[in-house]
Amino acid sequence: MTVLENEPLSRHTTLRVGGPARFWTEVRTLAELRAALAFAQTRALPVAVLGQGANVLVSDAGFDGLVVKMATCGVQVLDQTGSRAVVVAEAGQEWDRLVAWAVEQGLGGLENLSAIPGSVGGAVVGNIGAYGVELGQRLLWVEALDRRTGAVRLLPKSACQLGYRHSLFKTPEGRAYIVLRAAFELRTDAAPQLTYADLQEYFGARGAPSPTLAQVRQAILAIRRQKLPDVTQMGTAGSFFKNPIVPRTRYEALAKRYPGLPGYEVGPDQVKVPLGWILDKVCHLKGVRRDAVGTYPHQALVVVNYGATARQIEAFAAELAAAIRAATGLEPEWEVERLG
Repeated sequence: MTVLENEPLSRHTTLRVGGPARFWTEVRTLAELRAALAFAQTRALPVAVLGQGANVLVSDAGFDGLVVKMATCGVQVLDQTGSRAVVVAEAGQEWDRLVAWAVEQGLGGLENLSAIPGSVGGAVVGNIGAYGVELGQRLLWVEALDRRTGAVRLLPKSACQLGYRHSLFKTPEGRAYIVLRAAFELRTDAAPQLTYADLQEYFGARGAPSPTLAQVRQAILAIRRQKLPDVTQMGTAGSFFKNPIVPRTRYEALAKRYPGLPGYEVGPDQVKVPLGWILDKVCHLKGVRRDAVGTYPHQALVVVNYGATARQIEAFAAELAAAIRAATGLEPEWEVERLG
């Protein structure tokens, strides 16, 4: 295990911002992870765990502790019976490579989650979702290291407290766990999930009502290229705020005030409200720029870093939140996690 000092965290997050980690290490095995935690314990250092750094805003001061990058990689089929396959992926595995591999193997269930930046571990922690599918729909179990005891625990899906962009691992109790790997139930006979309007429009225009897994993945890639920035070319953490879930009566009141407001049913009396639409159509903040930070020209919910500091990004996020609050009374919640 190699430990670096004063490693700039801007090199390790997709937002490309933030000060240094006092100490930094990458771990590729459970033994190295244990050694890293022991290193921190003997020095009374706080520990932060990163995957691909895709959903993190690091403060300008950095992190006065040890940052551990999970660099464990690998995917395997643990069991395949008939059309059902149990696929296990290491926490440090790049998420989209897992999705691409599954599609190549003819295993369906993850293709709608194509091109989401980040690692498997980060995807589990955030219960990522896109185009009508959430990771939690495919998750079977998570293996995690309990920092308090040093024990490795196998947590069934039912123990992971999955919700909209939420999991056990975001709670005070759950932060004691470090995700090591996760298992997903995929299928060779999975029907394509095309309920999302963008996908219906895409395949409707092409006269392909029953696309293959590969065609669904290519559609997702094409749609995301049109709407979202390339994290390899531009600093961003994707959607900055969660889309709020409100009672139907509140959604209907907002829709009456703002005709055309989309709403997505998530329960018998709950509707998810797209803040990107509100920022665009109501607040007129799509594509705006404040010095070196702004919203993406094709998606107002995405904050883009053109060379800003973390403090400037926070101030801009506060401006967006205030505009949403003034127009709707909704209280925006960050989807991006703070570090430092």
